[in-house]
Amino acid sequence: MVSPELLRRYPFFSVFDDAALSAVAMATDEVRCAPGDVLFEADMPALYLYLLLEGTLELAIVAADRHGQGMRKLFNAGEVDPGEVAGISALVAPCLYTATGQITAPSRLLRIEAQVLRELSAADPRLDSALMHAVAQTTMRRLHDTRVQLLAART
Repeated sequence: MVSPELLRRYPFFSVFDDAALSAVAMATDEVRCAPGDVLFEADMPALYLYLLLEGTLELAIVAADRHGQGMRKLFNAGEVDPGEVAGISALVAPCLYTATGQITAPSRLLRIEAQVLRELSAADPRLDSALMHAVAQTTMRRLHDTRVQLLAART
């Protein structure tokens, strides 16, 4: 459990009222990770949403051979900056991570049980709408970053 006041500092959680923020705080743990730690992997059930407090988290897309050769390669898809969330797939059905999240520098994060967030959203349409808006903003920012990387790779 963390303090609701800690969550309140971050824009992603600005849409939560006091009661919802307290419920989220009770379902949140602070974790420390070392370089090389993998927080989540693509195609795995998305059980947690993460908020990066300090450090560096790299997102990678997995390219796998679909013809049974077992080849698999990770391609950098961007970084999560301190103050940003990662693992937003935990809030969007079918709740499977779409990227792999790996720590690249000593980091401190908040790990939030996604089921609690989904239950709060289901009970409050206003919160659900605001939370999905925040997820969409994060997604659009990452899509833009990916497009920039693609353009840079073409030149």
